[in-house]
Amino acid sequence: MKQIILGTDEAGYGPNLGPLMVAVTAWEADLAETRSGGLTFLFDPLEREGIVIGDSKKLYHGGSMAALEASLLATFRSLNNNPALKSAVPIANDAEKIDQLAAGFETVLQLHQVRLLDMQYRAVEPEEFNQLLDRCSSKGALLSEATLRLIAGQLEKLPPGGDILILCDKHGGRNYYLDILSGFFPGEFIQVVQQSRLGSIYRLTSAHRRLEFRFLAKGESQLPIALASMLAKYQRELAMIQFNKFWQSHLPDLQPTAGYPEDAKRFKQQIAEVQKQLGITDTSLWRRK
Repeated sequence: MKQIILGTDEAGYGPNLGPLMVAVTAWEADLAETRSGGLTFLFDPLEREGIVIGDSKKLYHGGSMAALEASLLATFRSLNNNPALKSAVPIANDAEKIDQLAAGFETVLQLHQVRLLDMQYRAVEPEEFNQLLDRCSSKGALLSEATLRLIAGQLEKLPPGGDILILCDKHGGRNYYLDILSGFFPGEFIQVVQQSRLGSIYRLTSAHRRLEFRFLAKGESQLPIALASMLAKYQRELAMIQFNKFWQSHLPDLQPTAGYPEDAKRFKQQIAEVQKQLGITDTSLWRRK
């Protein structure tokens, strides 16, 4: 019997500049293999093929995207329904290396009868981020709303019926998600299984499907979350490369920024005059939290 597993994570939750990226990965696997809660049994065989899937913060280090990009782009190659991702061109690796890793990735998935169904991401740019802040009770609630919108899009693509396990890294460290889930599934009875520092688990039946949500501390220990973490981080870094190039086209000596609070203040001060000349508002540039 097959089970669908979704994994979600974000990148760019802390910065004041640049987008918040939220990503989801969708998998199909044998239910017997995944009863313990995910696809963790794939970590070792993938690593033996040279494909490292894990916490994006550990894979992206020293300002180099090479390790993160190599494994991530290898996974893209298996997506027949997503040509934009499948044809992604490496910027820090040789294309031949990506193709070799992709072959290894396919071999491992076929051996374990697992399919990667989809990978999607959503950029929440500063203007939308600030608008969502006005509507949501907290920054964590904003992340939950953006994530559940992405999950809802994946659920719409799936046929009715069956069990779907939805794995999420915790949102801003919060332990309670019943209110946000109730808003996305109005009128549905949601069973609270657990709400704790280690994880919060909820079950419900919606559209003739049984859903289980798990919001987990250290969620990158689950492969679907880890790959979502990598996708979000990669797209966030690509976005910041373009962001810095734009401002450096007006100020060639400007040092790039990753957008995190202290350096973001420095960057904003240095671009202030050009920002004014270009008519770019703080609302569309600066995330309030």
